[in-house]
Amino acid sequence: MAHGTRVLIVEDEDTLGDNLRQFLQRRGWEPLVARTGGLAVTASASFQPRVILLDYQLPDMDGFQVLGAIRQSHGCGCILMTAHPADTVSAAAQMHCIRHILYKPFSLAEMEERLFQAQQDYSSFPTRP
Repeated sequence: MAHGTRVLIVEDEDTLGDNLRQFLQRRGWEPLVARTGGLAVTASASFQPRVILLDYQLPDMDGFQVLGAIRQSHGCGCILMTAHPADTVSAAAQMHCIRHILYKPFSLAEMEERLFQAQQDYSSFPTRP
């Protein structure tokens, strides 16, 4: 079980962000949604997520910029969410120590399985990319 593990959902699509938050709350996680990269960076300082569900394309910055800023202050696991299954995205994700990618659309069961995996990976993530 998740037992209150903090998950920061960084997603600019309102419906998807709200659906992910509601699902995770029902499953015992402690989710928080940020709609922009800037809000995610600000929220992470006090929320201190263990795992981030991170959209690749955000209105103000890309997911890699968000992750870099968050990892300046603390380490965390990360799952990249994208509708762009390009090899360049996968290669860049590896360069940023992102071991898990969800290609939209994805199932909630797949997302939760990746969250468990990323939570276990947590201790091996660097604080700086």
